[in-house]
Amino acid sequence: MPIRAMLFDMDGLLIDTEDLHMRAFARIATQLGWPSQPKDYAAWIGKSSAHLAVWLQERVSPSVSAQEILRLEQLTYVEILLKERPPPLPGVAALLDVCDAMPLRRGLVSSSVYEQVRITMEVVLKHLHRPLDLEATFHAITTGDRVKCLKPAPEPYVRTAEALGLSPSECLAFEDSAVGVASARAAGCRVVAIPNVYLDSAEIVREAHAHFKTLQDAYVACVWEHL
Repeated sequence: MPIRAMLFDMDGLLIDTEDLHMRAFARIATQLGWPSQPKDYAAWIGKSSAHLAVWLQERVSPSVSAQEILRLEQLTYVEILLKERPPPLPGVAALLDVCDAMPLRRGLVSSSVYEQVRITMEVVLKHLHRPLDLEATFHAITTGDRVKCLKPAPEPYVRTAEALGLSPSECLAFEDSAVGVASARAAGCRVVAIPNVYLDSAEIVREAHAHFKTLQDAYVACVWEHL
């Protein structure tokens, strides 16, 4: 069955925000009296910040709610993001251009909440000189606050494919974490892994149909024609 859509994770795939999130959580934890380093949160990459907030709350202070930790982390993340404005990762522009040219539908599938996705993608789109309109770039958007079950459950990818009017088997998903690959694979998508630099690449690529070091490498290989 031919590929009719490309579905993209966001954090760590389109833009290196994982470091920003880890720094934000480390800063909040230290402020709450539990000194830590950004690398201490690497195991949570690809998972929901809400789950990490619960885990951190249990270790920091019962007097601070997980919801408050999450709120502080989101504020800190946005502060760092808008100050540093990191560029998109290699290959993002090329693959979006491919979608325009073929044409292919585009979907965005993130575990982050919608408002955080919107702010982050505005940074990406500004670098790419595209309209700062998330819905103009992606024909379907699924975020962590719009699903009942987060990755690695298949729901995020199933819902994105449905919103595009397609079967998951007609979609090529790009993911950078093991939980993301598992989610897309369970939904029935064909999956390309671009292993996150902070994680064990062997675990990430194990269940993927193909893997590359960067999205640019995937673009050069024309994977949408060969899977």
